[in-house]
Parts: sequence; structure tokens; C-alpha cells
Amino acid sequence: MIYTLKYVVLTGLLFASVLFPAENGHAQALEVEFIGNEAFRISDGDHTIMTDFPYKSGAYGYMEYEYSLPAETQNVAALITHRHEDHFAPLLFIERGWSLIGPAEITAMMPRSKVIPFTDRITFGAAEITPVKAAHANVEHYTYLVNWQNKKLFFTGDTEQLAVLKSLPELEALFITPWFYRKAILNQALPAAKKIIIYHHTKDEIVPKCGDCIIPLQGQIIILE
Repeated sequence: MIYTLKYVVLTGLLFASVLFPAENGHAQALEVEFIGNEAFRISDGDHTIMTDFPYKSGAYGYMEYEYSLPAETQNVAALITHRHEDHFAPLLFIERGWSLIGPAEITAMMPRSKVIPFTDRITFGAAEITPVKAAHANVEHYTYLVNWQNKKLFFTGDTEQLAVLKSLPELEALFITPWFYRKAILNQALPAAKKIIIYHHTKDEIVPKCGDCIIPLQGQIIILE
């Protein structure tokens, strides 16, 4: 009788877990590791996105890095805003088995097997990526809204076009350059975000009126719950 009761209870719990999964059972925390410039390794444990990486170390006087590229090649994608060397180095990328998401100026030179089709909505693992074209210098440049397990992340790249900040949903994290942050504050255009993460900054840079911002050190890991 006791064993029968235990069986009934365990069966009931298993059945309930299938019908009513834990609220956060489907959503894992995102691990965000800062490499340098606008390069982050972002992973949910199953898929990894490398933003604006690999780039040429020290290009244009920006951050150098010593970084052991992840050994895994499956389920890794480079998400690139534009072709400048401080954001993307084609020869370093081609050595990896990663996939590539980025402007045609970059993907046109790559084997088709490496390129994820660039559409209005790009799916990579649990992440849905929305590219938004934005002005920067004389290159093809995109910002990205990434909806990853209901966490919304926005990457401004190098643009200073305030229009890209309009109509954004509330963000889990806004990745923004120090100069674009200052411009957004001055124009009262900063979107709502739980975390503001400054990137493409100089070492020990202080960003005025950014007391709650995260200004990461190279190698620093940020967890987005």
C-alpha cells in the first residue's frame, strides 16, 4: 500500500511537471563575456553569439586582446555590425567553423555554407535577431535587436543615428558606445533598459551621467538572468 501510494504521488508529480512546467524552466541565464571593443561572447549554454568578433587586435588604436577562441565550432555565430577592422577580421573568422550574420559587404566574401541568410527576422537557436540599418561612415552598418528567451538586447554598433533608439521595447540590456550614450542623454532619447552596458570604450574610461552603467573590463562576465 505504501509503495502504491508512492507510485501514485510520483506519477502525479511527473504528469504535473509535463503539463505545468516550471515558470523559468525554459529560460536559461545568458552569460556575457567582454572581449574588447564591441566584442562579447554571449551564450545560453546551447548556442553562442560572438558580437563584432573576431576583429583585428589593436586596429585603429582600439583595444588589443589575448583571447582563446572557443574550441567549439557548432552552434556559434558571429554577429557583425559592419566591416571595419576593429569589428571584423575576415581571415581570423574563416579559420573558425562558425556561422556568420552580417551586412552583404562582409558575407559576400564568405563561403555560402558559413552565411546565415540575412532577413528581417533571423533565428539562431533560441535567439530571434532583428537587423536595423543605420548610418555609420561610408559602410553598410546594422544595429541589432536580439530577443533571446524573452530577454531583449540591443546593440547599437558604431552608429550615432538617434532614430534607431525610438520605438524600442523595454530592454534587458542596451549595448551602446560612450559617444552615442552622451548624445542620447543630451537628446533625451535613451530607451528604457534594465542594464546599460558601455562598449568600444577606452580602458578606465569614465562616462558622465552614467553612474548605473556597466563599463566592463576585458574578461569580465555579466550574467543576464
